[in-house]
Amino acid sequence: MLSPYTNWPFGPQYPNIMFTHQAPVRPVQQYHQQLIPMPQYNPMQVPFGIYNDDYGDDINPAALSAGDPPPILSNNPVRANIVLFKELSGYPNYGNPSRNADILYTGNRGVWTFDSPAFLFVPGNLRTQLVIRAVLDDHSNVPVNRYSARITVNGNVVHNGRLPLEHGTPAGGIFSNWRDLTFDIANIRRNNSIVIENTSTAGPNDWIAFDWMELRLLPR
Repeated sequence: MLSPYTNWPFGPQYPNIMFTHQAPVRPVQQYHQQLIPMPQYNPMQVPFGIYNDDYGDDINPAALSAGDPPPILSNNPVRANIVLFKELSGYPNYGNPSRNADILYTGNRGVWTFDSPAFLFVPGNLRTQLVIRAVLDDHSNVPVNRYSARITVNGNVVHNGRLPLEHGTPAGGIFSNWRDLTFDIANIRRNNSIVIENTSTAGPNDWIAFDWMELRLLPR
């Protein structure tokens, strides 16, 4: 007699036999303990030093304390200095860093103006300085004692004679040895005129260069 739980593929040929369907059973896969595959995970990324007891050592209280010796400081009252600046750009070379400069050849005369805004002009309360950044040409074969100039501000001569300048270097390029010529101005006005005459005894093609000018208005 057949078991009632036997699968028989030809059921229709035996109507008196009962068949019970069973799902196929997959064989159980056996693993040795040391061979059981385990899920693979990337190691957890932990910020450097988070579990280190001395992770705060980079904030060293000793480094934030006053040094030895302590700093030497001051806190003087502020002073207002007003500067009226004029860039000179007549010739496209020599100026530093602008690469521009004005040129006065021997015997030339140049005029520049400085207009002071009305709200800055308080007669008697300010003393004024004129600063001219200048240099001689790069004609190193010409003695520097042959260069001179007459500088006039609002009709008053502030300089007449040799200039404490050297020949510009490097020759043919952007000069790196410009010097500041500073003059005190006694008769400041709202509209100021600066006149420079090249009175050199050098040749007609020798020259003096000017990079910029500025008027410095200083409180008395």
